[in-house]
Order: sequence, then C-alpha cells, then structure tokens
Amino acid sequence: MSMKKCVVIACVSFETAMIVEPAVGYGADEIHLFHYIRDPDTDTGRIYTEFYREVCNQISEKLPRVRIVEHDKDPIYDFQLMFRDILEVISEIRARPAQPDGSDTAGPDADILINSSAGTSEFSAAAIVASMMSPGVNSFTVGTREFTIKTEDIRSLYYRAGRPVGLTEHTNTPRIIPNFDIEMPPENLVLALREFHAREQEGKTLTARCVIQQLKDRRLWTYKPSPNEKKTEPKQKETMYYQRHYLEYWVSHGWIEKPNGSSKYKLTENGLVVIRTFYV
Repeated sequence: MSMKKCVVIACVSFETAMIVEPAVGYGADEIHLFHYIRDPDTDTGRIYTEFYREVCNQISEKLPRVRIVEHDKDPIYDFQLMFRDILEVISEIRARPAQPDGSDTAGPDADILINSSAGTSEFSAAAIVASMMSPGVNSFTVGTREFTIKTEDIRSLYYRAGRPVGLTEHTNTPRIIPNFDIEMPPENLVLALREFHAREQEGKTLTARCVIQQLKDRRLWTYKPSPNEKKTEPKQKETMYYQRHYLEYWVSHGWIEKPNGSSKYKLTENGLVVIRTFYV
C-alpha cells in the first residue's frame, strides 16, 4: 500500500521563506501556488514575478520531485475568488482516482495543508474558512524567526515626518467578508471531554463506568433509558451509549487517540485546543 502524499496550498506575494520553509518541512509532494500580477510589464509587476520565480526555484532545489501547480488567474486580494479557487483545488484532489504504489501523483487521500500565514490577508481568511469546511484539510500558521528589516532601519522605512506609518500609507475601500455557517462543537461533548481529560490528568481510572459516573455527577450524562427497558440491561446499555455517543465522536473528530503501545485514550493537540477554547 502506497503512503499518502502531502499537498500544500500557499499564496506568494512578497515572501519566500514563509512559503518555502514550511513546504520543505512538511515534505510536500505537490504544492499549489497562488499569485497574481496585474501589470507584469511594470516595475512592480516585475518585482512580484521575481518573488514568485524565486519561490519556485527554491522549492525545486530543495524538493526535486515536487509538482508545482501555478494559479495566477484571479486577484489574490479578492476573498470570494480565493475562497472559490481553494475549494476547487481541494475538490479536484479529492476527485482524483486512487494512485498506484510508487506513483509521484497525489491521490484523493492526500493530506492537504493550507499555509494561512503567507500572502494576502484575504487569502489567509479564505484558507482558514475553507479548511474548516473541508474534512481532512488543515490550515497552518508559521511565525517569523528572523526579519530582513533590522530594528535600526525601521524608522527610516516605516516612518514619515517622524511619525509611525507602517507598510501601508493609504488603503482602498473596506470590503465586508461574507458570513458562512461554521457550527460550534456540541457543548455537552466538549464539557464531557473536559471531564475526561481532568480524570486523566489526575491519574484516575478511565473505565467507562467511572467516567459515566463522573458525567452523571456533573449533570453531563444524556442517556435516557426506555420505559420498557429490562432492569438487567441499564449498565450494559449505558456503556454502549458512552462508546457510541462520546468516545466514537471524540475519536472521529480527532480529539482523542490511543498513543502507540497504549490501550488508553488520551487527548490529542486538537482535543486540548477544543477544551481550552470552547465553553470555558
């Protein structure tokens, strides 16, 4: 069975390392690069072309087998177009036929990662929303470890008449980003997960009966027995309900997992983010 490929989606404007280093770090097999040059024959257009070519050259040098796909038709400062285009890339990948062992082409099961730190703010917003709406797709951020502009040069570059201005001196008219429904995770399942994690942190047993009792104590237990249920069945049915309603949901959403060599569930990084973010 062939290993899943890694596909990275990124935007190129005025950065190189911000795109290249994460792609290399993830070992990308395929990278989709969005960029847009409105007037290629102007000095500004030529500068942006040079940045795009430099990104491609560095990626090709460090990842010789990578497939680079260029997307240059739509303005990268248009949220709606970037959102549409990113979703189209994801759909195209998911619609591909399964690839044979040894193939260099990413198949429909590829890991898709979207760089939400590089490029325009509109692309970043589109990347995050698209990843949240697409199963198996994740966006990532990447911070700057070292800047090209030194501290002693900031005032000469980003000040005017002795006053701070920044990179932007004047703006265009603001544009509202359209709303999309992204559901909050179910409150009961988040709060129950927090109780599960608390027991694990305290070194308490995580058997179904013990966790169920704690959920009952915290009024988080949602199972309601049928009026016609036999008296000998409740505990078994409660255990089955706990597995289906709680454990399976947590596992399917990547909130808990069994580490290698362990028979016990433990919260993943995603699970920790969930209990630290929602309903606190």
